[in-house]
Amino acid sequence: MVEFADSYWLLVQLLSILNVVVQAVAVVLSVIAVKGFQGAPINRVLKPIPVVMACMLVVNMPWAAFYLFDIPYAEVLYTIVFSVGVLAAVVAAFQATMLLTERRDL
Repeated sequence: MVEFADSYWLLVQLLSILNVVVQAVAVVLSVIAVKGFQGAPINRVLKPIPVVMACMLVVNMPWAAFYLFDIPYAEVLYTIVFSVGVLAAVVAAFQATMLLTERRDL
């Protein structure tokens, strides 16, 4: 039974590292998308996406670092960063709704 627990923890760590790598690539691609669609109406939807991706990347980094470092006030920082990411996602969703319903003046 101990072997299963160890292999499970290793799998969790490997998936966490993969998650961080994919999110890092997503941050870069989202910034490229924002720059590429500059001046287009869709850009208002895309602008908050790099913030969302960066916040989720920061939230997942301690998992991928195998808890090798200790961050003071980690729970407070986690809550703040996660809340900023969620608020940015809400702004992006609101902008998408305004764009799709053709109410771009709001």
